[in-house]
Amino acid sequence: MHTRALIGVIIITLLLAGTAQAQDGGNSPPAAGTTIHVVQRDENLFRIAMQYGTTVEAISAANGITDPRYIAVGQRLLIPDAQVNASGVIPGAVTVHTVKPGDSLLTLAYTYATSVEQLAAENTITNPALMFAGQDLTIHQGSAGSSQPPPSALIYVQAGENLSRIALRYGVTLNALLAVNHRTQATPLFAGQRLWLPGSAPGALSDLPGPVTACTLTPIPAIQGKTISIHLETVGAATLTGTFIGYPVQFVTQDANRHDAIFGIHAFTAAGLYPMAINISSPDGASTVYTIRIRVDDGGYGSETISLDTTQQDLLTPQVMEPEWDRVATLMSGFTAQRYFDGLMGLPSTGPVTSQFGTRRTYNGGMLDTFHSGTDFGAPPGSPVRAPAAGVVILAENLPVRGNATMIDHGWGVITGYWHQSEIAVSVGDVVTPGQTIGLVGSTGRSTGPHLHWEMWVGGVQVDPMQWVHQNFP
Repeated sequence: MHTRALIGVIIITLLLAGTAQAQDGGNSPPAAGTTIHVVQRDENLFRIAMQYGTTVEAISAANGITDPRYIAVGQRLLIPDAQVNASGVIPGAVTVHTVKPGDSLLTLAYTYATSVEQLAAENTITNPALMFAGQDLTIHQGSAGSSQPPPSALIYVQAGENLSRIALRYGVTLNALLAVNHRTQATPLFAGQRLWLPGSAPGALSDLPGPVTACTLTPIPAIQGKTISIHLETVGAATLTGTFIGYPVQFVTQDANRHDAIFGIHAFTAAGLYPMAINISSPDGASTVYTIRIRVDDGGYGSETISLDTTQQDLLTPQVMEPEWDRVATLMSGFTAQRYFDGLMGLPSTGPVTSQFGTRRTYNGGMLDTFHSGTDFGAPPGSPVRAPAAGVVILAENLPVRGNATMIDHGWGVITGYWHQSEIAVSVGDVVTPGQTIGLVGSTGRSTGPHLHWEMWVGGVQVDPMQWVHQNFP
């Protein structure tokens, strides 16, 4: 769970080990679980000590402070013996929580030892159903004034189960099970009913619709022109299909109940909130629609003007561009269930980047209604073009606009293209390995000089390939 600092108190709880030292004082390595406080305006050591239930002397000693009257805004202080309750909450600390799938006001109230009412009031939430992935919530930890540990997990009652059987199966007492679900007696249950399990060491609490038991969305918030992935787990076997902003979301299922999908967000998608609808079908015919509202942020792309000489003017005409686009889009929107890529992708060229993905473009003074659909590398003519990841070649030929072009299918709807090569070194059907030379840099097709254009489509959408150089996808 990620938290960011807010106005007032900025707290980072770290597991510090080895010989790590505080940046602002003290030569002794901090103990594991030490809290770090970043000094804010108008704070002094006395107020900080009171907040954490410790003393000025203890903070001074931990940070090598000889005169406690002098601390600076932004200074990082080790806080020894900070009063953290049994749930890992620091009462009084203010944090910002970024909402993820499975978060609800109730799970966050449990996690941060506050109340649903307090969370709603602080964040002006009138309808909790409208919370969305990527939303930032201000949370005052421990404001409920309760030290009772939160539940450890949410479960769904199976047919024929009762509270006593559930308590026995999970190794908890009946009284504890009743208490965490705010019940006073063992009333009858029904199949599909949700129950919280008690536990003093909870994991990340999730409030998800059955049969979903886990859901991870990365990254949050999403950004236009970028790739996003989703991982779901279900109680039993299930088939998943989905849609997002008009594009299908294709899931790959492993071990019957683990489901992954990778999809792109178009570079022209306006910043805002968009629903992802996921249909979950069980072998018994039961069907559930799980909807996640996702925040998409602007990519902050710039603009540029491209000037083509008179010999290339015809390459801007619809008669040339559209048939080629239709063929490229069909191939680049394919999907194969076998996955070839693994881990971070490498760079296809050692040349410097000369044009970033997403840049809004105009050709010869025309309208600014297109964008750069890949990353350009200004490599010397004849330098190698290398496969950034394993895959299967699905196109290797000359195209009027893209010149000598190669496409590689990496599986799971991830397909890359390499345009304007002087030579192509692979054939359709070849299985390539990471780092293998697949061609040479050139200036064929609609090009103003030697360079490699590296393009990536994910789930039928053009996305920034450089994201894959820095971020792993499942």
